[in-house]
Amino acid sequence: MKHNRSTFSILFYINTGKKKKSGKCPIMGRISVDGESKAFSTGIDILPNEWSVQEGLAIGKSKEAVSTNKQIENYKTELTKLSYSKIGLQILINKKLSV
Repeated sequence: MKHNRSTFSILFYINTGKKKKSGKCPIMGRISVDGESKAFSTGIDILPNEWSVQEGLAIGKSKEAVSTNKQIENYKTELTKLSYSKIGLQILINKKLSV
């Protein structure tokens, strides 16, 4: 009996190519399902020196860092829950982003 293997991952990063006048960059998410990936905007901006590339989270304990990290964790939780329903990648993103 052959089993269908399903992969799922979520990555958060900053888009330094879209730096704003304030110096902040948008935090993007990328979700991958079975080798297909799609990027989306979280609607959150952050200064590059306040971002941990390795962790994919804001650095520090400031109110802004804690709030940013909480929002990112909410994205991870909701997208992971939705992934268990085995829906397509675009539908998954649309459901989370309410597009």
